[in-house]
Amino acid sequence: MARHEQLIAKGACRLELDHYLETLIRKPGAFPGATAVCADLIYKIEVLKEEGEADARPLVQDVERAQQPGEADAVPLMLNIENTILDVAEKLELIDRTHKTQLKRLREDRHLCAHPSLRPMGELHEPTSEYARAHLAAALDAVLVHHPSQGRRVRDGFITYAADPAFTFEAGYLGHTYSDRVRPTSRARVVDFAAKFALLQIEDDSMPLAAPMFADRMAQCLRLFADRDQSLAEEYLARHMSRLETAEPAVQLAALGRLGDLPAFWKALPHPMRTLYNTKITSIAAQVATIGYLRPDETRVLALVAHPEVRTSLPALTNAFAALPVAERSRVISVRPAPYFLPHLPGLLTEVRSFDAGEFVTRTAVLPSAGLMSLEDTKAVLRAWWDNENGQTWGRVMPGYLVALYFTTAHLGEARRGEARRGTRSGGHIWRNSARSRTCSTLSPAARAWRQRWRSPIRRHSESRAAPYAPPAN
Repeated sequence: MARHEQLIAKGACRLELDHYLETLIRKPGAFPGATAVCADLIYKIEVLKEEGEADARPLVQDVERAQQPGEADAVPLMLNIENTILDVAEKLELIDRTHKTQLKRLREDRHLCAHPSLRPMGELHEPTSEYARAHLAAALDAVLVHHPSQGRRVRDGFITYAADPAFTFEAGYLGHTYSDRVRPTSRARVVDFAAKFALLQIEDDSMPLAAPMFADRMAQCLRLFADRDQSLAEEYLARHMSRLETAEPAVQLAALGRLGDLPAFWKALPHPMRTLYNTKITSIAAQVATIGYLRPDETRVLALVAHPEVRTSLPALTNAFAALPVAERSRVISVRPAPYFLPHLPGLLTEVRSFDAGEFVTRTAVLPSAGLMSLEDTKAVLRAWWDNENGQTWGRVMPGYLVALYFTTAHLGEARRGEARRGTRSGGHIWRNSARSRTCSTLSPAARAWRQRWRSPIRRHSESRAAPYAPPAN
Protein backbone atom coordinates (compact mmCIF):
# COMPACT_ATOMS: atom_id res chain seq x y z
CA MET A 1 0.00 0.00 0.00
CA ALA A 2 1.47 3.35 -1.04
CA ARG A 3 1.10 6.18 1.47
CA HIS A 4 1.25 9.86 0.58
CA GLU A 5 1.00 13.01 2.66
CA GLN A 6 -2.37 14.73 2.53
CA LEU A 7 -2.55 17.80 0.31
CA ILE A 8 -3.94 20.70 2.35
CA ALA A 9 -3.52 23.65 -0.04
CA LYS A 10 -5.97 24.39 -2.82
CA GLY A 11 -4.49 23.62 -6.22
CA ALA A 12 -1.50 21.80 -4.71
CA CYS A 13 0.01 18.75 -6.40
CA ARG A 14 2.36 15.96 -5.55
CA LEU A 15 4.17 14.48 -8.50
CA GLU A 16 4.68 10.93 -7.24
CA LEU A 17 1.02 10.72 -6.20
CA ASP A 18 -0.06 11.94 -9.62
CA HIS A 19 2.07 9.26 -11.28
CA TYR A 20 0.70 6.61 -8.97
CA LEU A 21 -2.89 7.55 -9.84
CA GLU A 22 -1.99 7.66 -13.53
CA THR A 23 -1.00 4.00 -13.43
CA LEU A 24 -4.38 3.08 -11.95
CA ILE A 25 -6.75 4.89 -14.30
CA ARG A 26 -5.62 2.94 -17.36
CA LYS A 27 -6.14 -0.69 -18.21
CA PRO A 28 -3.51 -3.22 -17.13
CA GLY A 29 -1.25 -4.11 -20.00
CA ALA A 30 -0.73 -0.60 -21.29
CA PHE A 31 2.15 -0.06 -18.83
CA PRO A 32 1.72 3.69 -18.35
CA GLY A 33 3.93 3.24 -15.26
CA ALA A 34 6.96 3.27 -17.56
CA THR A 35 6.23 6.88 -18.53
CA ALA A 36 5.52 7.74 -14.89
CA VAL A 37 8.90 6.36 -13.81
CA CYS A 38 10.76 8.36 -16.45
CA ALA A 39 8.99 11.61 -15.54
CA ASP A 40 9.49 11.01 -11.84
CA LEU A 41 13.21 10.34 -12.25
CA ILE A 42 13.62 13.52 -14.32
CA TYR A 43 11.92 15.52 -11.56
CA LYS A 44 14.13 14.02 -8.83
CA ILE A 45 17.31 14.53 -10.85
CA GLU A 46 16.33 18.18 -11.29
CA VAL A 47 15.97 18.50 -7.51
CA LEU A 48 19.45 17.05 -7.00
CA LYS A 49 20.87 19.42 -9.60
CA GLU A 50 19.38 22.38 -7.71
CA GLU A 51 21.03 21.04 -4.54
CA GLY A 52 24.43 21.20 -6.24
CA GLU A 53 24.90 17.63 -7.54
CA ALA A 54 27.29 17.94 -10.50
CA ASP A 55 26.45 14.53 -12.01
CA ALA A 56 22.82 15.59 -12.43
CA ARG A 57 23.61 18.67 -14.51
CA PRO A 58 24.12 17.11 -18.02
CA LEU A 59 20.78 15.28 -18.06
CA VAL A 60 18.88 18.33 -16.79
CA GLN A 61 20.51 20.48 -19.48
CA ASP A 62 19.39 18.00 -22.16
CA VAL A 63 15.83 18.08 -20.84
CA GLU A 64 15.79 21.91 -20.82
CA ARG A 65 17.18 21.96 -24.34
CA ALA A 66 14.52 19.53 -25.58
CA GLN A 67 11.80 21.70 -24.04
CA GLN A 68 12.90 24.81 -25.92
CA PRO A 69 10.38 25.98 -28.59
CA GLY A 70 11.46 25.07 -32.10
CA GLU A 71 14.13 22.60 -31.02
CA ALA A 72 14.58 20.31 -34.03
CA ASP A 73 16.31 17.57 -32.06
CA ALA A 74 13.77 17.47 -29.23
CA VAL A 75 12.54 13.94 -29.98
CA PRO A 76 16.03 12.39 -30.38
CA LEU A 77 17.12 14.16 -27.19
CA MET A 78 14.22 12.74 -25.20
CA LEU A 79 14.78 9.26 -26.64
CA ASN A 80 18.41 9.44 -25.56
CA ILE A 81 17.34 10.64 -22.09
CA GLU A 82 14.95 7.72 -21.80
CA ASN A 83 17.71 5.29 -22.75
CA THR A 84 20.26 6.68 -20.30
CA ILE A 85 18.18 7.90 -17.38
CA LEU A 86 18.43 4.62 -15.42
CA ASP A 87 22.23 4.74 -15.63
CA VAL A 88 22.21 8.34 -14.35
CA ALA A 89 19.76 7.47 -11.56
CA GLU A 90 21.98 4.59 -10.42
CA LYS A 91 25.05 6.84 -10.44
CA LEU A 92 23.17 9.40 -8.32
CA GLU A 93 22.06 6.59 -5.97
CA LEU A 94 18.39 7.25 -6.58
CA ILE A 95 18.10 3.53 -7.37
CA ASP A 96 20.34 0.54 -6.84
CA ARG A 97 21.39 -2.21 -9.24
CA THR A 98 18.41 -4.44 -8.46
CA HIS A 99 15.93 -1.62 -8.99
CA LYS A 100 17.67 -0.73 -12.24
CA THR A 101 17.19 -4.29 -13.54
CA GLN A 102 13.49 -4.25 -12.62
CA LEU A 103 12.92 -0.88 -14.29
CA LYS A 104 14.73 -2.04 -17.41
CA ARG A 105 12.23 -4.88 -17.68
CA LEU A 106 9.41 -2.37 -17.33
CA ARG A 107 10.89 -0.25 -20.11
CA GLU A 108 11.25 -3.24 -22.45
CA ASP A 109 7.69 -4.39 -21.80
CA ARG A 110 6.49 -0.86 -22.43
CA HIS A 111 8.21 -0.99 -25.85
CA LEU A 112 6.47 -4.27 -26.64
CA CYS A 113 3.08 -2.76 -25.80
CA ALA A 114 3.77 0.41 -27.80
CA HIS A 115 5.07 -1.43 -30.90
CA PRO A 116 2.96 -4.52 -31.65
CA SER A 117 4.69 -4.91 -35.03
CA LEU A 118 7.68 -6.32 -33.19
CA ARG A 119 5.87 -9.67 -32.92
CA PRO A 120 5.54 -11.93 -35.96
CA MET A 121 2.20 -13.01 -37.49
CA GLY A 122 0.59 -9.72 -36.33
CA GLU A 123 0.00 -10.96 -32.76
CA LEU A 124 -0.46 -8.34 -30.07
CA HIS A 125 1.48 -8.34 -26.83
CA GLU A 126 -1.17 -8.68 -24.12
CA PRO A 127 0.39 -9.01 -20.65
CA THR A 128 -1.82 -10.23 -17.81
CA SER A 129 -3.08 -7.98 -15.05
CA GLU A 130 -0.84 -9.82 -12.54
CA TYR A 131 2.19 -9.01 -14.70
CA ALA A 132 1.17 -5.34 -14.80
CA ARG A 133 0.70 -5.26 -11.04
CA ALA A 134 4.19 -6.70 -10.54
CA HIS A 135 5.64 -3.89 -12.65
CA LEU A 136 3.59 -1.35 -10.72
CA ALA A 137 4.88 -2.70 -7.40
CA ALA A 138 8.47 -2.53 -8.69
CA ALA A 139 8.00 1.07 -9.86
CA LEU A 140 6.53 2.13 -6.53
CA ASP A 141 9.21 0.38 -4.49
CA ALA A 142 12.09 1.70 -6.59
CA VAL A 143 11.09 5.28 -7.39
CA LEU A 144 7.58 6.61 -7.12
CA VAL A 145 7.04 6.70 -3.35
CA HIS A 146 10.52 7.94 -2.39
CA HIS A 147 11.85 11.44 -1.93
CA PRO A 148 14.79 12.59 -4.07
CA SER A 149 17.47 11.50 -1.60
CA GLN A 150 20.79 9.82 -2.30
CA GLY A 151 22.32 7.10 -0.18
CA ARG A 152 25.62 8.80 0.49
CA ARG A 153 24.04 12.22 0.79
CA VAL A 154 21.60 11.00 3.44
CA ARG A 155 24.42 9.50 5.47
CA ASP A 156 26.67 12.54 4.99
CA GLY A 157 23.83 14.82 6.06
CA PHE A 158 23.26 12.71 9.16
CA ILE A 159 26.96 12.87 10.08
CA THR A 160 27.08 16.63 9.59
CA TYR A 161 24.01 17.15 11.76
CA ALA A 162 25.16 14.84 14.56
CA ALA A 163 28.72 16.25 14.62
CA ASP A 164 27.62 19.86 14.81
CA PRO A 165 28.61 21.46 18.14
CA ALA A 166 25.05 22.83 18.40
CA PHE A 167 23.50 19.35 17.96
CA THR A 168 20.11 18.89 19.59
CA PHE A 169 18.60 15.44 19.88
CA GLU A 170 15.04 15.78 18.60
CA ALA A 171 13.54 12.34 18.08
CA GLY A 172 10.73 13.45 15.77
CA TYR A 173 13.03 15.32 13.38
CA LEU A 174 15.76 12.65 13.32
CA GLY A 175 13.28 9.82 12.76
CA HIS A 176 11.44 11.66 10.00
CA THR A 177 14.53 12.90 8.16
CA TYR A 178 16.91 9.95 8.41
CA SER A 179 14.62 6.93 8.86
CA ASP A 180 11.00 7.37 7.79
CA ARG A 181 11.42 9.22 4.51
CA VAL A 182 14.52 7.54 3.08
CA ARG A 183 14.78 4.32 1.12
CA PRO A 184 15.78 1.11 2.97
CA THR A 185 19.35 1.09 1.65
CA SER A 186 19.97 4.64 2.85
CA ARG A 187 18.38 3.87 6.21
CA ALA A 188 20.66 0.86 6.58
CA ARG A 189 23.74 3.01 5.92
CA VAL A 190 22.73 5.48 8.60
CA VAL A 191 22.04 2.74 11.16
CA ASP A 192 25.32 1.02 10.30
CA PHE A 193 27.25 4.24 10.88
CA ALA A 194 25.49 4.95 14.19
CA ALA A 195 26.05 1.39 15.44
CA LYS A 196 29.74 1.38 14.53
CA PHE A 197 30.62 4.70 16.18
CA ALA A 198 28.44 4.14 19.26
CA LEU A 199 29.97 0.73 19.86
CA LEU A 200 33.63 1.32 19.02
CA GLN A 201 34.15 5.01 19.93
CA ILE A 202 36.29 5.49 16.83
CA GLU A 203 38.85 8.29 16.76
CA ASP A 204 38.32 10.26 13.54
CA ASP A 205 40.35 13.38 12.80
CA SER A 206 37.62 14.65 10.46
CA MET A 207 35.14 14.90 13.35
CA PRO A 208 35.00 18.23 15.20
CA LEU A 209 34.04 16.44 18.43
CA ALA A 210 35.93 14.20 20.80
CA ALA A 211 35.31 10.50 20.15
CA PRO A 212 33.45 9.81 23.45
CA MET A 213 31.04 12.70 22.93
CA PHE A 214 30.31 11.72 19.33
CA ALA A 215 29.82 8.10 20.42
CA ASP A 216 27.27 9.23 23.02
CA ARG A 217 25.34 11.08 20.32
CA MET A 218 25.42 8.04 18.06
CA ALA A 219 24.08 5.93 20.93
CA GLN A 220 21.13 8.30 21.29
CA CYS A 221 20.40 8.06 17.58
CA LEU A 222 20.80 4.28 17.58
CA ARG A 223 18.16 3.97 20.33
CA LEU A 224 15.80 5.99 18.15
CA PHE A 225 16.45 3.81 15.10
CA ALA A 226 16.09 0.65 17.21
CA ASP A 227 12.66 1.82 18.36
CA ARG A 228 11.63 1.92 14.70
CA ASP A 229 13.40 -1.25 13.57
CA GLN A 230 15.07 -3.30 16.30
CA SER A 231 16.14 -6.10 13.96
CA LEU A 232 18.06 -3.62 11.78
CA ALA A 233 19.90 -2.17 14.80
CA GLU A 234 20.65 -5.67 16.07
CA GLU A 235 22.00 -6.73 12.67
CA TYR A 236 24.51 -3.89 12.43
CA LEU A 237 25.56 -4.12 16.07
CA ALA A 238 26.29 -7.80 15.50
CA ARG A 239 28.46 -6.92 12.48
CA HIS A 240 30.81 -4.87 14.63
CA MET A 241 30.88 -7.07 17.74
CA SER A 242 34.02 -8.87 16.59
CA ARG A 243 35.86 -5.54 16.65
CA LEU A 244 34.57 -4.81 20.15
CA GLU A 245 35.98 -8.12 21.38
CA THR A 246 39.50 -6.99 20.41
CA ALA A 247 39.08 -3.31 21.38
CA GLU A 248 40.86 -1.65 24.28
CA PRO A 249 39.39 -2.35 27.74
CA ALA A 250 38.36 1.29 28.15
CA VAL A 251 36.42 1.16 24.86
CA GLN A 252 34.73 -2.09 25.87
CA LEU A 253 33.62 -0.64 29.20
CA ALA A 254 32.42 2.60 27.59
CA ALA A 255 30.31 0.61 25.10
CA LEU A 256 28.58 -1.21 27.94
CA GLY A 257 27.82 2.00 29.80
CA ARG A 258 26.60 3.67 26.62
CA LEU A 259 24.44 0.88 25.16
CA GLY A 260 23.76 -1.43 28.11
CA ASP A 261 20.10 -0.41 28.31
CA LEU A 262 19.47 -1.25 24.63
CA PRO A 263 17.89 -4.71 24.06
CA ALA A 264 19.49 -4.98 20.61
CA PHE A 265 22.93 -4.65 22.24
CA TRP A 266 22.35 -7.71 24.43
CA LYS A 267 20.96 -9.76 21.57
CA ALA A 268 24.09 -9.05 19.54
CA LEU A 269 26.56 -9.44 22.44
CA PRO A 270 28.45 -12.78 22.46
CA HIS A 271 28.37 -14.83 25.66
CA PRO A 272 32.16 -14.53 26.29
CA MET A 273 31.77 -10.73 26.36
CA ARG A 274 29.09 -11.04 29.04
CA THR A 275 31.46 -13.09 31.18
CA LEU A 276 34.19 -10.50 30.64
CA TYR A 277 31.88 -7.65 31.63
CA ASN A 278 30.78 -9.44 34.80
CA THR A 279 34.43 -9.90 35.79
CA LYS A 280 35.18 -6.24 35.08
CA ILE A 281 32.32 -5.15 37.36
CA THR A 282 33.70 -7.26 40.19
CA SER A 283 37.12 -5.64 39.75
CA ILE A 284 35.53 -2.17 39.73
CA ALA A 285 34.00 -2.79 43.15
CA ALA A 286 37.36 -3.93 44.54
CA GLN A 287 39.10 -0.93 43.00
CA VAL A 288 36.68 1.56 44.57
CA ALA A 289 37.42 0.09 48.00
CA THR A 290 41.04 1.10 47.41
CA ILE A 291 40.89 4.46 45.62
CA GLY A 292 37.48 5.58 46.88
CA TYR A 293 35.87 6.85 43.67
CA LEU A 294 34.45 5.77 40.30
CA ARG A 295 35.47 6.94 36.84
CA PRO A 296 32.62 8.30 34.65
CA ASP A 297 32.36 5.18 32.46
CA GLU A 298 32.37 2.97 35.54
CA THR A 299 29.56 5.04 37.05
CA ARG A 300 27.43 4.57 33.94
CA VAL A 301 28.07 0.83 33.94
CA LEU A 302 27.06 0.40 37.59
CA ALA A 303 23.91 2.46 36.96
CA LEU A 304 22.70 -0.41 34.76
CA VAL A 305 21.82 -2.22 37.99
CA ALA A 306 18.45 -0.45 37.74
CA HIS A 307 17.45 -2.69 34.78
CA PRO A 308 16.18 -6.18 35.73
CA GLU A 309 17.36 -7.74 32.46
CA VAL A 310 20.87 -6.37 32.92
CA ARG A 311 21.03 -7.58 36.53
CA THR A 312 20.20 -11.06 35.21
CA SER A 313 22.96 -10.91 32.61
CA LEU A 314 25.50 -9.30 34.96
CA PRO A 315 24.77 -10.56 38.50
CA ALA A 316 27.86 -8.84 39.90
CA LEU A 317 26.14 -5.46 39.54
CA THR A 318 23.99 -5.84 42.67
CA ASN A 319 26.84 -6.47 45.09
CA ALA A 320 29.10 -3.93 43.40
CA PHE A 321 26.52 -1.16 43.86
CA ALA A 322 25.79 -2.09 47.47
CA ALA A 323 29.52 -1.96 48.34
CA LEU A 324 30.04 1.59 47.08
CA PRO A 325 30.63 4.55 49.41
CA VAL A 326 27.74 6.95 49.95
CA ALA A 327 28.97 9.57 47.49
CA GLU A 328 29.56 7.04 44.69
CA ARG A 329 26.16 5.42 45.20
CA SER A 330 24.64 8.88 44.87
CA ARG A 331 26.51 9.49 41.63
CA VAL A 332 25.33 6.16 40.23
CA ILE A 333 21.72 7.02 41.06
CA SER A 334 22.04 10.42 39.38
CA VAL A 335 23.03 8.77 36.09
CA ARG A 336 19.83 6.73 35.73
CA PRO A 337 17.19 7.58 38.37
CA ALA A 338 14.88 4.56 38.57
CA PRO A 339 12.39 2.88 40.93
CA TYR A 340 15.08 0.33 41.82
CA PHE A 341 17.03 3.01 43.71
CA LEU A 342 14.15 4.37 45.81
CA PRO A 343 14.62 1.92 48.73
CA HIS A 344 18.30 2.95 48.89
CA LEU A 345 17.65 6.67 49.42
CA PRO A 346 16.84 6.54 53.18
CA GLY A 347 20.01 4.55 53.79
CA LEU A 348 22.09 7.19 52.03
CA LEU A 349 20.68 9.94 54.24
CA THR A 350 21.23 7.82 57.34
CA GLU A 351 24.91 7.25 56.49
CA VAL A 352 25.68 10.95 55.89
CA ARG A 353 28.50 12.15 58.16
CA SER A 354 28.96 15.80 57.18
CA PHE A 355 26.88 18.79 56.10
CA ASP A 356 28.52 18.82 52.65
CA ALA A 357 27.83 15.12 52.22
CA GLY A 358 24.19 15.60 53.17
CA GLU A 359 23.78 18.34 50.59
CA PHE A 360 25.56 16.23 47.96
CA VAL A 361 23.38 13.17 48.55
CA THR A 362 20.20 15.22 48.43
CA ARG A 363 21.22 17.11 45.30
CA THR A 364 22.51 14.14 43.29
CA ALA A 365 20.31 11.25 44.45
CA VAL A 366 17.18 12.35 46.33
CA LEU A 367 15.94 15.25 44.21
CA PRO A 368 16.51 13.53 40.81
CA SER A 369 14.47 10.58 42.09
CA ALA A 370 11.65 12.63 43.62
CA GLY A 371 9.40 12.35 40.57
CA LEU A 372 9.35 8.55 40.98
CA MET A 373 8.54 8.46 44.70
CA SER A 374 5.36 7.10 46.21
CA LEU A 375 3.93 8.54 49.43
CA GLU A 376 5.59 5.77 51.45
CA ASP A 377 8.93 6.42 49.74
CA THR A 378 8.62 10.10 50.58
CA LYS A 379 7.84 9.38 54.24
CA ALA A 380 10.86 7.07 54.49
CA VAL A 381 13.15 9.71 52.99
CA LEU A 382 11.85 12.42 55.34
CA ARG A 383 12.19 10.12 58.35
CA ALA A 384 15.82 9.37 57.47
CA TRP A 385 16.40 13.05 56.77
CA TRP A 386 15.32 13.91 60.34
CA ASP A 387 16.80 10.87 62.07
CA ASN A 388 20.42 11.30 60.99
CA GLU A 389 22.54 10.49 64.07
CA ASN A 390 24.63 13.65 64.00
CA GLY A 391 22.13 16.01 62.37
CA GLN A 392 24.35 16.24 59.28
CA THR A 393 21.34 16.46 56.95
CA TRP A 394 20.72 20.08 57.95
CA GLY A 395 23.41 21.98 56.07
CA ARG A 396 23.03 25.54 54.86
CA VAL A 397 21.02 24.77 51.68
CA MET A 398 19.06 21.78 52.97
CA PRO A 399 15.88 23.72 53.84
CA GLY A 400 15.77 24.89 50.23
CA TYR A 401 16.25 21.32 49.06
CA LEU A 402 13.38 20.25 51.28
CA VAL A 403 11.14 22.82 49.62
CA ALA A 404 12.32 21.55 46.22
CA LEU A 405 11.46 18.00 47.28
CA TYR A 406 7.98 19.15 48.21
CA PHE A 407 7.37 20.65 44.77
CA THR A 408 8.96 17.80 42.81
CA THR A 409 6.63 15.30 44.52
CA ALA A 410 3.56 17.16 43.27
CA HIS A 411 2.36 13.95 41.58
CA LEU A 412 1.41 12.64 45.04
CA GLY A 413 -1.44 15.14 45.14
CA GLU A 414 -3.51 15.88 48.24
CA ALA A 415 -1.90 13.14 50.33
CA ARG A 416 1.41 14.96 50.15
CA ARG A 417 -0.28 18.30 50.92
CA GLY A 418 -1.90 16.73 53.99
CA GLU A 419 1.49 15.62 55.23
CA ALA A 420 2.80 19.14 54.78
CA ARG A 421 -0.08 20.70 56.69
CA ARG A 422 0.24 18.26 59.57
CA GLY A 423 3.97 18.90 59.69
CA THR A 424 3.53 22.66 59.90
CA ARG A 425 0.84 22.51 62.60
CA SER A 426 2.92 20.12 64.73
CA GLY A 427 5.78 22.60 64.96
CA GLY A 428 8.12 20.39 62.95
CA HIS A 429 9.84 21.32 59.71
CA ILE A 430 7.96 21.90 56.46
CA TRP A 431 6.83 18.29 56.58
CA ARG A 432 5.71 16.23 59.54
CA ASN A 433 8.44 14.92 61.81
CA SER A 434 8.07 11.16 61.47
CA ALA A 435 10.33 10.42 64.46
CA ARG A 436 9.05 12.91 66.99
CA SER A 437 9.79 10.55 69.83
CA ARG A 438 13.50 10.96 69.23
CA THR A 439 15.06 13.26 71.81
CA CYS A 440 17.79 15.74 71.17
CA SER A 441 19.71 14.43 74.17
CA THR A 442 21.13 11.63 72.03
CA LEU A 443 22.67 14.13 69.59
CA SER A 444 25.93 16.02 69.72
CA PRO A 445 25.85 19.70 70.78
CA ALA A 446 26.48 20.82 67.18
CA ALA A 447 23.66 18.62 65.89
CA ARG A 448 21.25 19.96 68.57
CA ALA A 449 22.18 23.50 67.62
CA TRP A 450 21.53 22.90 63.92
CA ARG A 451 18.27 21.05 64.55
CA GLN A 452 17.04 23.86 66.80
CA ARG A 453 18.07 26.42 64.24
CA TRP A 454 16.09 24.82 61.39
CA ARG A 455 13.27 23.31 63.43
CA SER A 456 10.60 25.78 62.41
CA PRO A 457 11.70 28.04 59.53
CA ILE A 458 8.15 29.28 59.07
CA ARG A 459 8.02 30.55 62.66
CA ARG A 460 11.51 32.01 62.38
CA HIS A 461 10.58 33.74 59.12
CA SER A 462 7.53 35.33 60.79
CA GLU A 463 9.58 36.50 63.75
CA SER A 464 12.24 38.00 61.54
CA ARG A 465 9.62 39.97 59.65
CA ALA A 466 7.98 41.21 62.84
CA ALA A 467 11.20 42.32 64.54
CA PRO A 468 12.53 45.64 63.27
CA TYR A 469 16.15 45.87 62.26
CA ALA A 470 18.33 47.24 65.02
CA PRO A 471 21.85 48.51 64.18
CA PRO A 472 24.65 47.27 66.41
CA ALA A 473 25.55 49.44 69.37
CA ASN A 474 28.77 51.41 69.21
